[in-house]
Amino acid sequence: MARDVAVIGFDGACLASIGLFLDLFGQMRLRVAHQFRTRDDIGMHTRAKLLGPSPRPIQVLGGWKLQVEDGLAATPHIYIHVPDFYCPEETTPDYIAKLHSVIDWLRSQYAGGAHLSATGRGIELLAEAGLLGNGPVPVARGAAAEFRRRYPHIRVNTTDPIAEVDRIMMARGMTHEMSLLTRLIGRLLSPTMAGTLADAMGMELDRPGLSDDPLVAAAQMWLSERASRGLHIAALAEHLAVSPQTLIRRFRAQLDMTPRDYLRLIRMHSAQSQLRDTSRPVSQIATLIGYNDLKSFQQAFRQHTGMSASHYRALVRNGDDPHSSSPGPANPSDLGMPLILC
Repeated sequence: MARDVAVIGFDGACLASIGLFLDLFGQMRLRVAHQFRTRDDIGMHTRAKLLGPSPRPIQVLGGWKLQVEDGLAATPHIYIHVPDFYCPEETTPDYIAKLHSVIDWLRSQYAGGAHLSATGRGIELLAEAGLLGNGPVPVARGAAAEFRRRYPHIRVNTTDPIAEVDRIMMARGMTHEMSLLTRLIGRLLSPTMAGTLADAMGMELDRPGLSDDPLVAAAQMWLSERASRGLHIAALAEHLAVSPQTLIRRFRAQLDMTPRDYLRLIRMHSAQSQLRDTSRPVSQIATLIGYNDLKSFQQAFRQHTGMSASHYRALVRNGDDPHSSSPGPANPSDLGMPLILC
C-alpha cells in the first residue's frame, strides 16, 4: 500500500505554502531518526516529495526557482497537498488551463484512494477537478464573490477556516495551513508526531482520546512518545511527581486499564498498522515498537490479536478485516495512539 506523501508545485505557487509542507515532513524525518537512533538506525518509512507538472524546475511566486523531485507519475500516494497560489483574476482561466495535467493527476490520485488537502486558491484546482461536490468550501470573505461566480454549484463557507469534503481537507489561507497539515499528519500517520510538531511550532492541537484528567493525559502523551523504548512505570511516575500507586489508580479510573496495559495497546496498534501499510520485516517492526527480541513480540501480538503477525499481514493484504478478533478499542485514535511510526 502506498505510504508516500507529496506536495504539488507549479509556476506561481506560494513558496511558503510549499515550504511549510516540506519543513514539517523534514522535521518528522529527523525526529524519527533521533527516536530510533539506538534501535538499528531505522528511519522514517513515509517519503515526502515535491512534484511538478514536469521534471523541470518550477518558478514560484516572487520568481524563485525550485527543482522538483519528479513529474506526475501514476504512482499512488496516501496524501497530496495543493499549495496556495496567486494570479490576477482576469488571467485565472488561462492560468488554470495551463495546469490541466495537474488537475487530471489530482483527479486520478483521488480516485485511487489518496487523501487531498489544499490551501487558499489551491482549492480551485480541486473544484476544477470536480472533487468538491457541492462543498462547503472555506473561502476568505474577499474572495467569496469571485469563487461563487466561477463555481456556483459549490457552497462557500466564510466562517470556518478549515472544512472537509470526504477525503479532502481545505484551509482558506496560509494562516490556517499549519493547523490543516498537523491535523492530517495526526490522522494519517501519527497523532503523537502531530502533537510533537504542533508543540515545536508553538501551536495548540486537539489530541483526540486523551483523558480529562490532566495527570492521566500527561501520562498518555509520555508513553506514546516513548513507546519504542524500554520503559518503567516508576520512571513515568517520577516524571509526573506522583507515586506509582497513585498513577496506576488514576489511570485505571479513567481508562479502565493500567499504564502498562496502555503501553502494550500502543505497541500492538502500531504493529498492526505497520504490518498492514509497510513491507518492513516482522523482526524490524518488533524492534521499532520497543521489543528486544522477536519471540516476546510474537507472544504479545498473538495474545492481543489471536493470530501471528505473519497471519495478520496476510489477512489484511487479502482485504480481510481481522480487527473483529482484536480486543481493545477498534480505532487506535480513540486513545490517542500513533497509527504507525511514520
